[in-house]
Amino acid sequence: MKEFSKLKIVQLIAFLIVTIIGLVIVFTDDELYQMIGFYSHIRILCIILWVALGLSFIFIFLDYRLDSQLRRENEELNYAFYTDPDTGVANRNSCDAFIDQYTNKILPEGMAVFTVQISNLKEINDTLGYEKGDAEISAFADILQSITAKGDFLGRNGGDKFIIILKKCNRDDRDNLISRIHKAVDDRNTTVPEEERLQFHIGAALQVECQAKTMHNLVAISDRRAMEAS
Repeated sequence: MKEFSKLKIVQLIAFLIVTIIGLVIVFTDDELYQMIGFYSHIRILCIILWVALGLSFIFIFLDYRLDSQLRRENEELNYAFYTDPDTGVANRNSCDAFIDQYTNKILPEGMAVFTVQISNLKEINDTLGYEKGDAEISAFADILQSITAKGDFLGRNGGDKFIIILKKCNRDDRDNLISRIHKAVDDRNTTVPEEERLQFHIGAALQVECQAKTMHNLVAISDRRAMEAS
């Protein structure tokens, strides 16, 4: 669709250039100008050609506008389908799509999956209400977004569960990421009332350690370790 838009832009520019050249030729060539004015059939022919050129320009412009509108609508649909509305991060559909990319593929040794789950969301919902609980989920997502780097995948894989997927991660990277998440949550908790403080547990699975055969296996290991940490 982007290639189609580029083609239409090129066509619009080409028509504009041809139109300008034609006008310059007509108004700078006295002999041609007088000929058009003197011979009615030439004048009619020129009018037909200019009308055809103008209509072509209009139709190409309308095609471009329609393509731009369709592209915006598709982007909005993709955003709605793949983005969690409460947090702005990738939703479950996006998580599944990302994981499915590695179906029947050998996982790189640097691949790592982190499962991060809020452990006191039920208590927050029961005490402060679901609206406040949603706000806490959003705050937690913001923390994870501030920790993850460009190119890392972050998604909400359930009501209180998030996954982070790194394509290049060693043991030191794993420990550093976990430490940074703990520090960021602790720092945030010092600024809010006690009943709003977040608690979480985290599980990590490194391909270099687990030798998982599929991405689904790596995610399952990460999920299990997160549950064991609770």
